[in-house]
Amino acid sequence: MATPSSKTVSYEKRAQAMQWPELALLWQAIKDEDTPTWDDGKALEYLVVRAFELSRLEVEYPYDVPPGGKPIEQIDGLVYLNDLAFLIECKDKETADIQVIAKVKNQLERRPPTTLASIFIAGEFTTPALILTDLTSPHRITLWTLDDIESAVKARDFRSPLLDKYRHLCRFGLVDHSPHYKDLEV
Repeated sequence: MATPSSKTVSYEKRAQAMQWPELALLWQAIKDEDTPTWDDGKALEYLVVRAFELSRLEVEYPYDVPPGGKPIEQIDGLVYLNDLAFLIECKDKETADIQVIAKVKNQLERRPPTTLASIFIAGEFTTPALILTDLTSPHRITLWTLDDIESAVKARDFRSPLLDKYRHLCRFGLVDHSPHYKDLEV
């Protein structure tokens, strides 16, 4: 089995050395688009995985499939919540359109049906992306926007929102950012 690149190992070590105060500073730097010591998008990937790890969940840091050689896909992370596995996809962008949803849907199709996904964006999802997520069957994708990440970093807890998002998805069959989700609120 091939070993991860030295840059990947360095990112992982940097992330694992961070506690909540350092993650809050990194989150602010991501929002300010001021992460010169990280390759594009890497700061958000490692922040998310480390935040789940600090929330006492088992994690896998970013990795290639297959390891070594020419990868067919790059996974931004994997989080285990009890018996549930969530692929992590991160986009350090202002908006995410249907392409990211389609990509994750394809990644899920290559995995056991109990595997889910969480997509993180340092901004918002477009309406077409939200609609596609709602129409994707079976429902296996949760969405995290800038506000969700901000709240979780401030609360120092990524586990509870992940569980809430999963429960809402099971109960309503809609992501909590769905255009129709607000109609369900009383």
